[in-house]
Amino acid sequence: MMVAFGQTICLLTAGIDISLGSIVSLTNVVCVLLMNTDAAGGWIPGVLAAMAVGFGCGALNGYITYQFKLSALIVTISMQIVYAGFALLFMPVPTGSMHMGFYHFIKFKFFDAIPNSLVIMLIVLIIVRRLFRRTPFGKAVRAIGGNQQSAYSAGIHVKKTGIMAFAISGLLCGLGGIYEAIYINSGDPTIGMGMQMNAIAASVIGGVSMLGANGDFLGTMFGVFIFTMISNLLNLNGIDTNYQFLIKGIVLIVALAISSIKNKEE
Repeated sequence: MMVAFGQTICLLTAGIDISLGSIVSLTNVVCVLLMNTDAAGGWIPGVLAAMAVGFGCGALNGYITYQFKLSALIVTISMQIVYAGFALLFMPVPTGSMHMGFYHFIKFKFFDAIPNSLVIMLIVLIIVRRLFRRTPFGKAVRAIGGNQQSAYSAGIHVKKTGIMAFAISGLLCGLGGIYEAIYINSGDPTIGMGMQMNAIAASVIGGVSMLGANGDFLGTMFGVFIFTMISNLLNLNGIDTNYQFLIKGIVLIVALAISSIKNKEE
């Protein structure tokens, strides 16, 4: 969900970020490595560092893209390799463990039914949806996604806005990396592999335009639910993993085709 929200932000700028999965892997590794499992507040350095690394990676992607006027696709494909390399450099094999206090806090369920992680996700949804729909910054992001030249002529600082959009996207992936550390109770330098493609599929299924400017995080959330449901159905029916990739690829192609047809009609 966090990676899909991050990808939605990039798509709103008429860009894309292929490195988001690697950012999840890197922040997952950083979170676990800097986690002091013996101290009461030992989770704080790991969590803050993971968020800072995610924000920094996203900002770097945005800076390279907008400073040198390069394609976000090419830049983030390249940076994907860099971040994945750092993750493997810091942690060659899965290892480490989470701070148990923080682990139990995230895993806690209200009334034995509503997990804390779901509450946090809804809070993040409300914040990012309001930020990108109601604030001048959010409107500026959609403006540069619609037409950069027009946005510049309207007085919008395109480079600054674009960099910040990518940075927030990276920050959300940092949250995803933290949750993955909790989910598997360890660090894994390859945990984010392929997430960026699933995030694109979920965003497009949720109605986010690949051409920029148009899209809603609420739609992305439902896109994630639909895409996850498809994955669960394939697993429950014992479909071979190789065929699962094929089916997911077809779903993504169909979603892109529908999005393209819709954009042409508009």
